[in-house]
Order: sequence, then C-alpha cells, then structure tokens
Amino acid sequence: MTRTPDLFIVGAPKSGTTSLYEYLRGHPEVFMSADKEPCYFSRDLALDDSGNFLVYDRDEKRYYDLFEEAGDAKRAGEGSTRYLYSHDAPVLIGEAQPNPFVIAMLRNPVDMIQSLHAHKLAAGTEDEPDLGKALALETERHAGRHIPKHSNPQLATYRDRAMFAAQLERWFDALGREHVHVGILEDMIRDPAAEFRKVLEFLEVDPAWQPESFTAYNTAHAARSAFLRGVLNGRVPQWFAWRALPRVIGDKNTRAIVGQFRSSWFHRKPIAKGTMQPELRRRLEDDFMPDVTRLSHMLGRDLGELWFKRPALGAPAPAPAPTAA
Repeated sequence: MTRTPDLFIVGAPKSGTTSLYEYLRGHPEVFMSADKEPCYFSRDLALDDSGNFLVYDRDEKRYYDLFEEAGDAKRAGEGSTRYLYSHDAPVLIGEAQPNPFVIAMLRNPVDMIQSLHAHKLAAGTEDEPDLGKALALETERHAGRHIPKHSNPQLATYRDRAMFAAQLERWFDALGREHVHVGILEDMIRDPAAEFRKVLEFLEVDPAWQPESFTAYNTAHAARSAFLRGVLNGRVPQWFAWRALPRVIGDKNTRAIVGQFRSSWFHRKPIAKGTMQPELRRRLEDDFMPDVTRLSHMLGRDLGELWFKRPALGAPAPAPAPTAA
C-alpha cells in the first residue's frame, strides 16, 4: 500500500533545503521522494498549467505514487520550498498526516532574496537582472503587472518570501510547535554534523548516521544557454515533458530524466555569488528588522545579531503585520 508521507522539508527557498534533502536520502531509515519538490499541498500557489508541480486533488495519485517504494522506512518525505509561504499547505498536511515531521530551514533574509533572484534568473522566471530594480517592481507585480514570462504571478516578488515570522506562525498554529523543527543555514554551514544530528533526533531516527560528506547542493548557477532555456520553458516543450512523456515512460522515469538534465553540465554552469550594493543591503536589513525581531522572540534566539550584527531581542516583539488570506 502506498505510504502517506510524514516528513516535509518546507523551505525557505535557497536556504539549504536541497542539501538537507540529499543528506536524508542516504539515511537507511528515511525514504525521500525521487522528485524533491512536488509542491502538492501548496494549493493556493498552484497554476492549472503547473508544469512539473503537482496540483492538489487533481494529481493525488501521481503524488502518492512518489512514495510507493518507501517500504518500511521509518520516515517517508519530500521537500517543497513553496510550502513555507503557502497558507494552505500547513492545514492540508495536517489533514493528510496526523503526526507530521516538518523541517523549516531559514537564512539571512537579505541573502535569501539575493540568492532567490539569481536562481529565478537561471530558471528563466525572472527577466530583470538587477535585484534593486526587481524589488522596485514589487508593487506592480502584486497588482498583476510586469510579471516575468514563465513566472507564477503569485511567486514573482521577493520581500514577502523572506518574512519568515508570519510564515512560521501558520505552521506552529496549524500543527503545533512540537511538529516543526527550525534550522538555520548559517548554523548548518558552521557545524553541519551537529546540526544534522539535531534533525535526525527530531525525526526519531538513528542520530549517529552521517553522509560521506556534507557537500553543498544546488549552489549558485546559471543556464549555459539562455536561448535553450527559453525554448524549454515554452508551452509546447512543457506540455510534452509533463503531460505527454509521462504517459509513455511513466511519471517517475520522466522526473528522473528531467532532473538529471536540469543538473547536468550541458544545461547549467556554476557562477560566483554576486555582490550587493551596501546601500541596498542596509535598506533591506531595515525592511526586515521588525520581522527578524518578531522571529527572534518566537525562537528565543537573537537572529538580528546573527544576521545583521544588530541586536533584536532588546526590543519588544512587533505586532503581527496583517497578511492577505
């Protein structure tokens, strides 16, 4: 009988989730889906023409088939970075799995949106190469204008993706704090063995196991050919890859082939991390500081000091900002 997954790496994007997924894939008591990011439970962020992302209800069988080979693994899981931002995902996961193990990875929000912008440029879902100009377009994009080609309109902005306090609060409220492990990328970089052990202890699997190495996965990259990337993002190639091909060779084989191509030398090349203008960084730190202060109070740790070298716990926690339903 197909398993219902109980392990969910929910985000944030560009915060070490792919590395954690790869480490967990090797654990003898853990089964991770071959497709890291099905995004099935982020119903509110789905498009009818969703490409490789699965749509809630419509793709139910395809989703649960991802876990058909889980066997007697103690944990069966996936990692979809849209989940943290989604309003629907914590509720739907709670309905599907009464005892979920949720892992939220966070990082310096300024670094996160810088990395997310570079990632979207590489994927062809961002058409403004200057981060500052892309940020200046956010009001227009919230109104449905200046949406990049091939981009999901609900995921075309940046600042709101990095407002972690409200996002985490939804998960705490829906599932209970005890079901959510919060990891910090900077901690994982500093001492990966110790932080990974904390994850394994949370998952109630053998905490002594470690991967052969703590290699970083899905680091900064760009498309080798912008032209080829644009062609492959077109409607016809996407329909062929995610609707026609699975009918011929199966969904699992399709995802394996596409995944190998996406990470191949032929498709992408490594790039150095870009720099950010000091003025823009300071402005963004000011923008994020109230949310980081609130998050610090939630987690009992001064993340303002860690991320911005500015203490956050000396001030009272700001009231939650109103959010759209």
